[in-house]
Amino acid sequence: MSRAFGPRFRRGYAAIGLALALFGSAQAAILDNSIALDAVYIPALSLTNAKPGDTAAAAKARAAMQRLDAEWPALRAALLKDLSGKAPAQAAAARKTLAQVDQALAEARKAMAAGNNAAAHTALEDVRIDLMKLRSAQGVDYFMDRLTAFHEPMEVLALAGSTLKPQDLTPAKRAETEKTYAEAHALWRSVEQNLPDPKVYQLSEAQQAQFNKGMADVTQALSRLSDALRGTDNAALLKAAAAIKPPFARTFTAFGRYN
Repeated sequence: MSRAFGPRFRRGYAAIGLALALFGSAQAAILDNSIALDAVYIPALSLTNAKPGDTAAAAKARAAMQRLDAEWPALRAALLKDLSGKAPAQAAAARKTLAQVDQALAEARKAMAAGNNAAAHTALEDVRIDLMKLRSAQGVDYFMDRLTAFHEPMEVLALAGSTLKPQDLTPAKRAETEKTYAEAHALWRSVEQNLPDPKVYQLSEAQQAQFNKGMADVTQALSRLSDALRGTDNAALLKAAAAIKPPFARTFTAFGRYN
């Protein structure tokens, strides 16, 4: 989960996060088919993000992609029905989005065949973003979309933490980081206030334990970053920013089916 998103998405993700917060009371039912898709999509997404040269992870990524490909046709048909809404424009939006997912999967498949898992991972990132936008536009409150909305500012913070040097944190860059933190914190509060029902999301005890630990660790990481932003130690600030990503990855991947 390493993709850096473009300006168009950055302008819209905060609004999407706010919209998701408003949709919670409007629709209590969670789409079973979205849950089923994420169970096979998340392993393919996460395993293609392994370090280059990790042959064991590459083999697992290929197997995960094969599972996703095998289940996608039936899930696609079900999602089209679920997300077509009641108006012609909504149905058209669903068809367009699922065509985009088709394309993303095809690009990922091609990249993996060429041995380029990084490119496959980048292509697969589009899937959750496109589906998040469609579900939010249709008024569907789906927990994983809240995590996807949080992912964008989290990724910006983590990237800064892992690539910048302390001397790079000019007053302007610090102000930018503080703004991104505020956006991330607001979106994380939405996650915390709308926790999923483990039974509805079909989480095993092990998955639930992983999710709970990841949630707690992200909250602690954000708290440490908040403290660092109030201090003057730039090295500590960057370390705290980079530390948000690993627990978030554990939280997100808790919803995948890896065997």
